[in-house]
Amino acid sequence: MKKLLLISALLFSGGVWADCNNPKTSHEIQKCLSDELTALKKELNVVYGDLYKQTQAKRELDSAQKAWLKYKDLQCGDFTIADSGYGSGQIAYDLACQADLTEQRISFLKNQTN
Repeated sequence: MKKLLLISALLFSGGVWADCNNPKTSHEIQKCLSDELTALKKELNVVYGDLYKQTQAKRELDSAQKAWLKYKDLQCGDFTIADSGYGSGQIAYDLACQADLTEQRISFLKNQTN
């Protein structure tokens, strides 16, 4: 949710690229969100790999992960486009959605290893 507020607050700003602590344009916001999502995907792969090594239910974990990936793609792609329409903020909205769901998945998988 905080990402969505950040996006809406910053989409109408202008300026030169500084850093992700203070993005000024929609392109800068997209770049920052894309970088964050890339880092989260790497973390997800590590957490998933750790759990995969520990569990006896490898096939079930693999099936659940594939289903989650499909859910994430549908939720953040088709659904958000239909809900918010095609606009300059759509890419940022989609990236923020993916980041939120990926953070949730990382948390869930980490809880399974405890």
